[in-house]
Amino acid sequence: MVKNRDAEIRSFEFSDLQSSHVVSNGGFQPFTFGEINKTPFNKEKTSEDQLRQERSFEENTSFRIDDVVRQSRGLSRQEQNDLQTKIEAEVQIRLKKAYEEAYQEGLKQGQEAGKAEAAAHFEEELQAKLTELKQTISDLQAQCQTQVTNNRQEIYEFVKRFSKWIILKEIDPKVYLDQLLEKLILELNARKNLIIKVGREFSPEMPEIIKAVESRIGTLQNVRVEIVPELKRPGIILESENGLIDGSLEGVFQNIDKIFEQVITHE
Repeated sequence: MVKNRDAEIRSFEFSDLQSSHVVSNGGFQPFTFGEINKTPFNKEKTSEDQLRQERSFEENTSFRIDDVVRQSRGLSRQEQNDLQTKIEAEVQIRLKKAYEEAYQEGLKQGQEAGKAEAAAHFEEELQAKLTELKQTISDLQAQCQTQVTNNRQEIYEFVKRFSKWIILKEIDPKVYLDQLLEKLILELNARKNLIIKVGREFSPEMPEIIKAVESRIGTLQNVRVEIVPELKRPGIILESENGLIDGSLEGVFQNIDKIFEQVITHE
């Protein structure tokens, strides 16, 4: 306030303007346009990256670009293009997802339909095979029955011979005669005055067999071994005061023959 109070106040006058000034010069002067050169007007084109930076700056700050400027600089166009690109990308993603889901669903349905069709086809073929198998079994049974009927005698003869062969195959002569002699003695319930009849081939083993039996059942008195030429296979015919038992294989085979004859006669 002190400074303003002590300031010097002087009068001010405007100086005269030069006469060449457009205002002070009262006369009219002609004006002609200069020639325009043929160089075309080149408007500087803003890059897409620069426009995107301006838009990013606007989004991150409180600064707002005028709509006219946005239209003029191409910001609106870029926003529209970016939006369209984003929409197209989203559409492509959803379309791809929908296509994948539809493909998987179609594949699943196709697999299920294929499985069902294959199962039905397999079931049909299986039933046909089973029917064919049943028919084959039925035909085979009929053929077997026919063969049995036509060749019953030969079949029974084969079974009989096979049974005899198995018996001979499974017999160990020494062990068999040892066990057979003990069993026959126990069945006759006799320990003395025994006549043991065997084939010539097996007579040398009888003394040893008799000793083995005596070691188990006791001493045998007055035992005589006789050779019977008709006995060709392992076996014993035992005689005592109590009776006679034919334990020869020839006797066993005769019983087998009788059994088969009875079967054949019965049928």
